[in-house]
Order: sequence, then structure tokens, then C-alpha cells
Amino acid sequence: MDSAVAGLLAAVVGVGGTLGSAWLTQRRGDASRREEWEHLERTRRAELVAQQAESGREARRTAYTEFNAAARHYLATLNDHAHVLHIGYDPQESLSTVETARADYRRRYAEAQMTVPDTVLTEVRRVDVGLGSVYGVLARLTHGTAREADDIEDVRDEIKQAWRDLSTMRSTMRADLGVQGPSHE
Repeated sequence: MDSAVAGLLAAVVGVGGTLGSAWLTQRRGDASRREEWEHLERTRRAELVAQQAESGREARRTAYTEFNAAARHYLATLNDHAHVLHIGYDPQESLSTVETARADYRRRYAEAQMTVPDTVLTEVRRVDVGLGSVYGVLARLTHGTAREADDIEDVRDEIKQAWRDLSTMRSTMRADLGVQGPSHE
């Protein structure tokens, strides 16, 4: 082979090697940037999921707090009204207080139905059924439309059970939020 051809061949191989090296470096850089971008995107998504989870937890905590407060207030007014009926006072004023508390409770219950997970909603429904039963009996006793089984002493037992149901519900809510320890009245 002639030296000119050998020189030309060496130059072509050298240029090819230089271009190939640049191309490989570019590919490695692109791959590295793509991996870095994918890592940043995974991190961003994970942070977004964590923020959404925290936001959901805060929304549930707020709903739980408001529902618990409304349910406790409603039950307290039902208890007071039962006491008024038991001692024979005019029930109209306490019935008005019950109706106001009931309206607030019903609104909070509707909010809870849209917010809380099924495990908590089961306990919320149990509380609602108990409060509804107590309200129904007290309303019939107040309006003079009592059924044969309606009795003020039985209502007082149902009220005690409703307090226990509220406590169970609170424990379930706290567990959902990841709060440790006993729930306090």
C-alpha cells in the first residue's frame, strides 16, 4: 500500500474515531441527562403524591373534627331534652335547641359521607342510626304521638349507647389519621 493511501486511511480512521468518540460522548451525556430528568420527575411525582395524601389527611381530620363536635353537641341536646321530658318541664324550648343542633349535625353528616373512607363511614352510620333512633322517640314523646314501645327510660339507655358509639367512631377516625393513643372524651 502506498504511503499516501495509508496516510489517507489513517486520517479517515482518525477522523472517524474522533467523530465516533464525540458521538458516543453525546449519547452518554443524553442518557445521563435523561436519567437525571427521569429521577427528578419521579421525585416530583412522589412529592406530589405525598402532598395530596397530606392534603387528604388534613381534609379528613377537619371533617372528623367537625362531625365529632356536631354529633357530640346533638347528642348532648338530645340528652338534655330527655331530661326535660323526664322531669316534666315544657319541652318546647329544649326541642328548639335540639332542632338547631340536628340541622348542624345533618350538614356535617352529609359532608362526612363525601369525605370519609368506608371503614370510618361504617362507624359514622352507626352513630347516625343511634342518634336518629333517639331523636325519633323523643320527638314522638314530645308531640304526644308515642308508640307503645316508646319509653323515656329506654331512651336514656339508647343515649348511653350513643355515647359509646361516638367513642368507637372517634377511635376509628384516629386510627385512620394514624393518631396513636386513647381517644379522650
